[in-house]
Parts: sequence; C-alpha cells; structure tokens
Amino acid sequence: MDRAELEQKLDELKKKHAVIEKTWQKAGNRPLLQFFVEIIPKVLNCERISIFIHDPVDANLWVQCGTGVKERQIEVPQKGSVVGRAIETGEPVFEKDMQRQMGPHDTVALKTGYVTYNTLCVPVRAVTSDKITGAIQAVNKKASVEFKPEDLDILQKLAFNIQMHLENMFLRQEMAKISTQMSKQIFLLEKKLREA
Repeated sequence: MDRAELEQKLDELKKKHAVIEKTWQKAGNRPLLQFFVEIIPKVLNCERISIFIHDPVDANLWVQCGTGVKERQIEVPQKGSVVGRAIETGEPVFEKDMQRQMGPHDTVALKTGYVTYNTLCVPVRAVTSDKITGAIQAVNKKASVEFKPEDLDILQKLAFNIQMHLENMFLRQEMAKISTQMSKQIFLLEKKLREA
C-alpha cells in the first residue's frame, strides 16, 4: 500500500471514528432519565429509585442514574441481587425486610450508607430483541411496609417508556469497544505513515 492509499484509509477511519464517538456521547437521553429519577419517588411515595443497565459480558449491573448516586457509583452482580433476579427471570421482584437478609444490598449499604428495607424491581426489555437491557428499582416505600400492585403498574409503564433509552445505553457498550479498536487502527496507520 503506497503513502496516498494509507493517507486515504487513515482519513476514512478518522471520519468513521468521529461519527462513532459523536453517537456514543449522545446515546441515551440522560436528562429524561434523570427527570424520572426525580419524579417517580414522589409518585410512588418511596425514598429512592435507580435505573440499572445490564452488562451481559461481565454479568454485572450498574446504575445509569438514581436518587443520590452518580452513574456507575453502584454496581451489583447479576447473581444474587434483586436487580439480577428481575433481569434473569424477566419478572418483577417484590422484597420486604431486606435489612434482615444478606446479599449484595449489604455491600451497597456499606458503600453508600443507605439501608434498603423494601424494594420493587422491574425489568426493562429491549425494543429490537428479546433481551433485557436493564431494570428499574424503587426502594423503601414510605408509610407502608411494602410496595403495592399499583406501584408495580407505574414502574412497568415507566419501563415501557424508557426501554429505547436503555437499549441505546446497552448498545453504547458495544460502540465503545468498536471505538477503542478503531483508535488502535488509526494509531497504527499514523505510525506507518510517519515511518514511510
């Protein structure tokens, strides 16, 4: 491959890389998700809500946004967690008296100082496939021992309305991997051009 061909290929790769980077940064609608995180606890009369993204490669779940937490501040394993159970079964999970149970929520409590007493978690399905891309977890119902069926109805409607946004974030993980590979290819091509 001569110098002109290498320069042309490098230019094409840089353009593709720029498009992927721009798309990666816009993936998902964080302001909308943050709005739901602010409003849903008031609607459900609970203390907190978290929107989790499923990382199928690592079998991990991480918070995209949540009450009082930053993106990725909380990560839980798929196995053994309430959120993981909702994702694995595709069904809502109601739990009460969690302070008496051992599990990943204890690790989160140590990290954040926040104790979970009761929770309701619903899976979020992908728009384009049968995959479950994340989950929404409401925590600590106020003035009540546990979450009710009407709370489940509200969270399931929310899950339906944000499914495209979570799928974008789910796919963003794949785009980030492609972007990293492209960066390496660009670096190698630039190195070859400098050596030529």
